[in-house]
Amino acid sequence: MQKISPTQKRPQAIDRIAAAVSSLIFPPLAPLYQAFIEQKAGINEKRAELLRKLENVRNDGYAAATRLLAPSEEQLQTIGLSYFELINKQRSSKDE
Repeated sequence: MQKISPTQKRPQAIDRIAAAVSSLIFPPLAPLYQAFIEQKAGINEKRAELLRKLENVRNDGYAAATRLLAPSEEQLQTIGLSYFELINKQRSSKDE
């Protein structure tokens, strides 16, 4: 009597199903890697945009703080001192 191997016992439909399931379990990596690269590029673009906005806000805040600290034209005319003289005067008054 001749022995039949397990692969010979399986019908062709089962073999097709097994092949289809194996491709579902182990998808090809190339499309997944491409999707990953595209998502990473999108995230990097968004990060760069947010960093630019952060830098603009930081620069605007620095400019506003500088304007607040610097005396206006009217104050300079009233005081009669240059800006640097005014700073030195304020420093010397704090030291006393």
